[in-house]
Amino acid sequence: MKKSMPRLIAKNAISFQGYLPINGIQQWVQIEGQEKTNPLLFIIHGGPASTYSMFTEATRFFSTAFTVVHWDQRGAGKTYLKQPVMPDNLQTLVNDGLALTKQLKGAFPGVQIVLLGSSIGSIIANLMVQQAESSFAAYIATEQMTSRSHQIAFNQTLFDSKKHVLKTAWLNKLPYAASTWSAKQIAQFTIFSALQHTDVPNMVTDLFIKNLLHAYGLNIKAWLAFCRGLIASRQAIQPELDSFDYNRLFSKTSIPFVVFQGSHDPITPTAATQAYFNQVQAPYKRMIIVPNSGHLCFFSNPKFFLAELTKQVTPLIS
Repeated sequence: MKKSMPRLIAKNAISFQGYLPINGIQQWVQIEGQEKTNPLLFIIHGGPASTYSMFTEATRFFSTAFTVVHWDQRGAGKTYLKQPVMPDNLQTLVNDGLALTKQLKGAFPGVQIVLLGSSIGSIIANLMVQQAESSFAAYIATEQMTSRSHQIAFNQTLFDSKKHVLKTAWLNKLPYAASTWSAKQIAQFTIFSALQHTDVPNMVTDLFIKNLLHAYGLNIKAWLAFCRGLIASRQAIQPELDSFDYNRLFSKTSIPFVVFQGSHDPITPTAATQAYFNQVQAPYKRMIIVPNSGHLCFFSNPKFFLAELTKQVTPLIS
């Protein structure tokens, strides 16, 4: 039976899980909120194809103050499970995101949309803001990707590993100039660096794998689709990401701009994020360091994230 958006499960609560037609294909969308008049938190996941819809515990927590929207992008997760169609390029994902934004506006008339871009999703969401700025009340970046992210992360990881012969030997197999890395080398370094910080939740073992194995309704077919989508999407758009011109990110916006940065993020380190944040002009901007967090800081420390989001952003859009 075809589902519609949204479906009320209590007097003021909203819950929806299903496929919506977006630019010619059926794409998976999840919506959860405890009050239908709360602003929407529209999350653009990273990857490519690392869907966040399995983070059900954090989503329920955020849904106390926001109506949370997860979207498995073209080539990712349950969208890939429905039809293994790959994005032609980053703009395809931007177009899909903007098409879904229009549907959300139709389903929630008068409700403000806060756009959140995480990791590689921070590139897609940044471009969405530039192409439809009036559609969003604020832009939140977490794990902001910049032109210097990989290089600074590599330099720091190499420094931290100097007393470990095997780690240093492995790192020295990579070219020193991160701008020359292949997609495979980027993926290898990302996993390696994430595993080095044992004092914060690990992106791979503590967040993705744990939630993939325990997410409600995620059966073996959906799990395999997630993994296959990761591989296929990386092959499809990683070459464009490798050569992405970060000068395309906005340097000025007319909406509030807030960055959440994990205190010990080995993939998108603070120094790189700070450099981009400093150059952006916005009517309101704030960079917030999330304690005891690495990559995916808003899932590793959801209570802090929600408290700061409601403190910094909610008053601006109410």
